[in-house]
Amino acid sequence: MVSSPAASLNHMKISGIRIPLLAGGLGLLAVLAVFGAQRGGSQQVATVGVATPLPVYVMNEPSMPDDFVPGSTWQFTTWSTPNALSWSARVEKVSGGWALLSVNGPNRTTNGWYYIPQMPGWWERR
Repeated sequence: MVSSPAASLNHMKISGIRIPLLAGGLGLLAVLAVFGAQRGGSQQVATVGVATPLPVYVMNEPSMPDDFVPGSTWQFTTWSTPNALSWSARVEKVSGGWALLSVNGPNRTTNGWYYIPQMPGWWERR
């Protein structure tokens, strides 16, 4: 079968129209599917009460023991198992909740930064 150039050109016009129409139709279906999925059911209203409180996040300022200043000496005691751990330190520098301490050990003295408000134990001034 021999086709004429006019028939070939006519076929290209039809194919040229079909492809954009098909792509547009598929795009429309995808958009409708997305919006239909998002619409779904209505959202429930949150109930807040004694049995279902809202979460609250409290940000406390770091608190240091009173008179926790450079030059002071402190005894720290923590509750660790099986024994309590205790050591003494001299405060070298304080910045916010952090303190540079010179910790006195049995055989040596070491310096290090400690975040005082989060240390599990208590401080006593010496």
